[in-house]
Amino acid sequence: MKTLRNKLVLITGAGHGLGLETARKFAEEGACVLISDRDPDRVSHAVQELARDGLQVVGYVMDVTDPADVRLARERILRERGKIAVLVNNAGIVSGGDFAEIPLEKHLTTIDVNANGPIIVTHTFLHDLLSHNEAALVNIASASALIALPKGASYAASKWATLGFTDSLREELKLSGRDSLTVTSICPSYISTGMFHGVTAPWLVPLLTPEWLAAKIVRCVRKKREQFLAPSLVSLLPLAKATWPRFLFRKLLSFLGVYQSMHNWQGHGGLPQTPPGAPEVVRAAG
Repeated sequence: MKTLRNKLVLITGAGHGLGLETARKFAEEGACVLISDRDPDRVSHAVQELARDGLQVVGYVMDVTDPADVRLARERILRERGKIAVLVNNAGIVSGGDFAEIPLEKHLTTIDVNANGPIIVTHTFLHDLLSHNEAALVNIASASALIALPKGASYAASKWATLGFTDSLREELKLSGRDSLTVTSICPSYISTGMFHGVTAPWLVPLLTPEWLAAKIVRCVRKKREQFLAPSLVSLLPLAKATWPRFLFRKLLSFLGVYQSMHNWQGHGGLPQTPPGAPEVVRAAG
């Protein structure tokens, strides 16, 4: 993408963590960033934080798992801002622990947010993206979309689904000649946010900072990259998985500590409170 200046960028799950840092990086490039999250307190907090730094941001409360809510958000965005040129499907959750010990509802919610969410939001906004001569769709998958993740089975399943959706949609658009839209998958290892509090980073795979990864996401959009795997060791996983015997590949991941990495997962802490005087945010269903 030649320039991000004045481009309308929608980021889901942007009230905190990687989404918030990605919003900051796009806004610093001169884009008009639409911060969305299902939690109004998080949206207010994020908008206030970035606006205080002089960045161009607007907040929308939107539940990515509710098709009606997403449609209402699109209608308001069209009416108030216009058609988005960049969509970053970042919203995600994780439930860690023994599969059978985690309530089924948590597994289903993980699938709903991480896998169904990107499909719902992309389906709703796709024609707006395709209306531009140059646009970008970014789906945040995970390194766990490439390998097994013990004690994170439903999370890995949701990210495998997201990666499959992203790759398939990209090829569909190319086959139909609609390649003005760059479709990118981001597959990082663990990120140092509250979402992964307590995980043990595998050997030679350091925790990524959201600031570093956010900058790489913006670079992927600018350079029209189709996939980004981080850190560098992750980029070797597809080749090893395809060429090594299964038992040997399993031993490698166990040796690196991948299979033990979720054993001490603790997950998120509390939600941020709305600061006094926080700016008003737009509610999709208002």
